[in-house]
Amino acid sequence: MGKWFGRIALIVGFISAVIGIVVYVNDEVRARLFPDLAPATRADVQEQMRLSEERIVSVVQASVSAALTNAQAQGTDFSGDERNNYEAALTSLLASEDPTFNDAKFLALSGQTEAAADELVTMAELTSGDADPIPERDRASLLRSAGDILVPSDPEKALATYRKAQELDPHNQILATRIQQLSAQTAAANQVAAIPNAQFEFDGLLFEFEGCENSEKLNCVLSVTNTTPDEKHLFTRSVWAVDEHSRWMRDTRRNVRASSHYTWNVPSLEASQIDFTFGRTANILQYLTFDLHVENVSYKKTFRDVAVRGGRDVQVRQMRAIDPTYPDRAFSVSGVQFHFLGCSNPDAPVCRFDLLNTGSETAVINVRSDVAYDHNSRAIESVLPELDISGDNRGEVPPGITTGWTVNFRKPSSFFQEYRASIEVNGNRITRSYRDLPLGDGPMPEIKTLDATAVFGPDGYFEAGGVEFAFMGCTDTLKPVCRTDVRNTTDAYVKVSAGRAEGTHDGGQEVRSANAVVLMNNDFSGEIPPGLTTTIEHRFSPEVGTFDTLDIRYSAGDQRESRSFSAVPVQ
Repeated sequence: MGKWFGRIALIVGFISAVIGIVVYVNDEVRARLFPDLAPATRADVQEQMRLSEERIVSVVQASVSAALTNAQAQGTDFSGDERNNYEAALTSLLASEDPTFNDAKFLALSGQTEAAADELVTMAELTSGDADPIPERDRASLLRSAGDILVPSDPEKALATYRKAQELDPHNQILATRIQQLSAQTAAANQVAAIPNAQFEFDGLLFEFEGCENSEKLNCVLSVTNTTPDEKHLFTRSVWAVDEHSRWMRDTRRNVRASSHYTWNVPSLEASQIDFTFGRTANILQYLTFDLHVENVSYKKTFRDVAVRGGRDVQVRQMRAIDPTYPDRAFSVSGVQFHFLGCSNPDAPVCRFDLLNTGSETAVINVRSDVAYDHNSRAIESVLPELDISGDNRGEVPPGITTGWTVNFRKPSSFFQEYRASIEVNGNRITRSYRDLPLGDGPMPEIKTLDATAVFGPDGYFEAGGVEFAFMGCTDTLKPVCRTDVRNTTDAYVKVSAGRAEGTHDGGQEVRSANAVVLMNNDFSGEIPPGLTTTIEHRFSPEVGTFDTLDIRYSAGDQRESRSFSAVPVQ
């Protein structure tokens, strides 16, 4: 195992920089690398694997330039960011001194890019044999790197490799983004097809939806004809659409061609076209609704799954699967299905949800800031989440549409003892709690617990209102702090409060606590989740060496308790 752990550490270091390696080394570059030998052999590469910085720069510049030329010849475009990624990845590969990558480096330096990717895939799929298998997440990283290598030369193969990686690491957002972007790039162009129920009539005005087209922006066209002998007043209101990513789009311009305005007094038997222009392009409109006023009466017409001319036949957003080990992470409220996808990223925790409206009416969703409790039972509040469909904490989700949201926390935590989500569906608010969520691959942190054997005095441990109390004594003679650990033994949240503490010292001098807080939420009271342990602190201002007497008040739920202690040293 030690051998593979060492290799894995180096693999991860390399993989972090490998984003789309494209290697092509021509004869001139090989000659500079191996001036005495042409062509280079595997032994030559291994002998000269430690390249100087100047040689690495030279190889990288020549290789990236050649790769860019080849890509342009194939009709593939590369952004500046992608080019920078290739350069960084190639530099990392050439600078690596890990012998594990010697075969892949030899193949890359020999211009055999796909073979180098296949070598990484072979390493990732090594799950049996003499060597210890690589953990799934590191295998997924290797497959992701192989996919990056294959993107410019074989996008379809790269996409298949990414999907293999996603099977091993299903909640990896980088992989999900790679797959989404590459799927859009490789998808076939949309086919022109008849639009069902394209013709409709409102109060004598005959409309026909002619479809949508991408140019610089998305434009949708309606034709209108007045079939009556009377003039009709037409007023067009905002058009809303949901694209393939399940994001709302709103038109930025409405124009009746006959009037050059968004209104028109339509003469009898006259016809025109109406343009509805949006601020961005789209491939698929999952939902498109027109709001048309005829003679001051509002009419609405909705179309579903409109393929945009000039767009690509991409897959619209779908619900991501939950971990089957935790079936309670799937639930339904008022015709809306929810999937809790878990939490990750210990430096700034992130929790994710997907939802699908399975009802027949538009669902109004509201999300609020959530609360999590770390391994020390400290409450951490998230920033206000935003629904993907609206970019706001409130959003309307039409029937059949999938969307979701991300919950971000700004304080680091490697473990959530409890995560409590708050969701509102059509005005009905619910909460969902999830327990024992590790956020990373590191060791399990020590969870705060109550030790009934370490209390001060014979009366230091007691129970009230389903809560255990353990008085642990006092510390800090300059500004004494007396601590009581409390643990909720019930299966429901219990409110505990820190009452006043009073005592005497130095032969009868009275002293009172300056403040008292429940550390879980740094307030004088707080609701403790089931099974969690926190601490109540009573803080004093004057210097005290020993409390001759000490009286402390507490409450748990509706029950109040007080405890008296004598000869309490302040340590």
